[in-house]
Amino acid sequence: MKADEDDLRGQAKRNRENEAQRDALDAIQKRREEDALVSEVRGEMEFARCLGAAPSLVAAFEKLKGEGRG
Repeated sequence: MKADEDDLRGQAKRNRENEAQRDALDAIQKRREEDALVSEVRGEMEFARCLGAAPSLVAAFEKLKGEGRG
């Protein structure tokens, strides 16, 4: 009877440890996913910023092209 109780306690302890490890791994995975999303959004924001600057760059190139001919 004592051995059975010890086995059950040991199994319960291992179950708690495994659950804690799974929780930690889930937290790590969630953090990685959040970091990937943040990186993706930053890239999209940088691309949008570049597109926003495109009209002024085109105008500057047109001006330079016009000055080169004149």
